[in-house]
Formats: sequence, C-alpha cells, structure tokens
Amino acid sequence: MKNLTSVSDLLAHGQGMLRRLREGTLEADRTLRALKRLLPPELAQEVWGAVMRDGTLTVLVHSAAWGTRLRYQAPRFKDALAAELGTAIERVVVKVRSGRA
Repeated sequence: MKNLTSVSDLLAHGQGMLRRLREGTLEADRTLRALKRLLPPELAQEVWGAVMRDGTLTVLVHSAAWGTRLRYQAPRFKDALAAELGTAIERVVVKVRSGRA
C-alpha cells in the first residue's frame, strides 16, 4: 500500500512547484506586512494584498476611493519599502478587489 502524504506536509516540505508556491506566498506576506507598517492605519486596514514582481509593486485594495488614496501615498512609502525589501520599486500598480482576503 502506498503511503499517503497530507496536504500540509506537501506544502511545508514539497519540492518544485509546491516549494515555489510556498516561497511566493511567504514573500507576498512579507511585502504586505512591510507596506502596512509604512501606511497610515486607516489606509493600511484597506490594503489586503501586495506583491513585488520585476520591479513592480502591485497592491490590492478594497475600493476605488482607497486606491486613489494609496496612489497619492506611493511617493511617500516607495523608497522606504524598497529599502526594507531590498529591491528597487520602479512602479506601483493599485488594483481594486472588493472581496476580503
């Protein structure tokens, strides 16, 4: 009989694609936490996702109004966030996704 492996074990110790998925998720969480620390509290609570890829920071917010506020804040947090993450941020993209993560 073949030994079964739990999904949690696969995610924690998986190879290949599962490892890349786990690493990407951890990096996205790190980016989101760092960004929220740099934002005013009322704005930070409306940001629910952030990911860095190829010099672009993509941020997910709950509404267009909060997205506009975040766009205005971008010049204030961009350099500090880049320093904390250890990577250059060439542009910031804000996307509105109303669902809570």
